[in-house]
Amino acid sequence: MMDRSQRHESSDGEAAGEVEGRPGTLLAIGGVVASLRDDFPDLTISKIRYLEDRGLLSPERTPGGYRKYGPVAVRTLRTILTLQRDEFLPLDVIKERLQRGTASALGRPLAPSGPFATARGLKREDLAYSWEQAMSITGVPESFLRALAEFHLFEVATPMTETMLSESDLEVVRICELLNQHGVEPRNLRVLSSSAEREAALLAQVVAPSMRSANKDRRDEGVRALADLGSLMARLLDLLLYRELSRLAD
Repeated sequence: MMDRSQRHESSDGEAAGEVEGRPGTLLAIGGVVASLRDDFPDLTISKIRYLEDRGLLSPERTPGGYRKYGPVAVRTLRTILTLQRDEFLPLDVIKERLQRGTASALGRPLAPSGPFATARGLKREDLAYSWEQAMSITGVPESFLRALAEFHLFEVATPMTETMLSESDLEVVRICELLNQHGVEPRNLRVLSSSAEREAALLAQVVAPSMRSANKDRRDEGVRALADLGSLMARLLDLLLYRELSRLAD
């Protein structure tokens, strides 16, 4: 049973409609709960008000003081609830993502799966695997590993056989081997490595003031920003490639 405040605010917005995302739609707080109930059955008016108090939501207000939620606010709420449910993120982290613009209005992080999705910050990986171990673990012949090294798919030592590889390097080798099985040779992938170097240099310039700061908190902020920007760039490439491939499939 609804309490008095729930009945009051819920009924106030019913005439505006309850279709999430319809242009111009404004929902009362009760209508928002109803529109998201199928995906978030535990959502309550009290929880939405709590998110407002924490500064994660900013609904519009009518002259009479009633909360009114437009499509953007409802999508933001969906994003918050999705990140809580699927990634178990605390509200402070979600708020930071929203402020940075790294949480999608579709309720998904604006990031691909992979390293960016598993770490809050960036750090250099341990080079834990020798040249011989890399061949043994990935199952590639030395000639293939040498070809990847020659086209700068991972950092190479001198002499080459003293090169040490990280977990990510091994994953690069595995993916390159799969592509090679379909005729995409290491020499064809050099452009990807060069592009990654250019994009990294571009993003490094963006956060350079923070990264060079004498203040540790500001440097840490710069590292987080660099990770977020890298995540967005990777997601953008993912979407652009998908778009181009989908055109070929028509």
